[in-house]
Amino acid sequence: MSNTKISRVSWLESFILKKNSKEQFSQLTNLMIIIICSFLLILSAKIKVNLYPVPMTLQPLAVLMIAMLCGRNVSVASVSLYLFQGMIGIPVFAYGGGLPYLLGPTGGFLFGFLFASIVIGELADRGWGKFIFKSVFAMLLGLIIIYTFGVLQLSILKGFDFAIINGLKPFIIGDLYKLLLAALLLPQIW
Repeated sequence: MSNTKISRVSWLESFILKKNSKEQFSQLTNLMIIIICSFLLILSAKIKVNLYPVPMTLQPLAVLMIAMLCGRNVSVASVSLYLFQGMIGIPVFAYGGGLPYLLGPTGGFLFGFLFASIVIGELADRGWGKFIFKSVFAMLLGLIIIYTFGVLQLSILKGFDFAIINGLKPFIIGDLYKLLLAALLLPQIW
């Protein structure tokens, strides 16, 4: 059994509640943070470079930062709220919204955000955001999860070669830069 202590007190809570780090935010405060993080995901979707069929956005950076700073519970709730808003037709995704959008070429990446936030958020709860190498590893793992879901769905729709050429290769360098930026910022914030 591991001696790793799991802390459900997020960076936000420890930053604001400095004197009593064991105290936690109220449910209303957590709800507000979830809504704000969901709004950040919407904004990050709208900052895009138009590529076909998957646009290059700031969403991976937003997911990595939200998960590492807010922990598993808040990040999963934020990404779930974002996906729900898009699923019911609110145009929160890069090119719109609706259930068919989630079943299209970019849907796998969107679902990958949810699973990546689970893994990264759990590692953040274990204190990985406080150390640069652990942050890089956690976020690299998150990017691999996002890519796996995205390429899988895109390959089902368009073929594996198409998915690698158009859904993976154009994004690797940019996402690695985003990961390094996030990794350099995180230990400073914690």
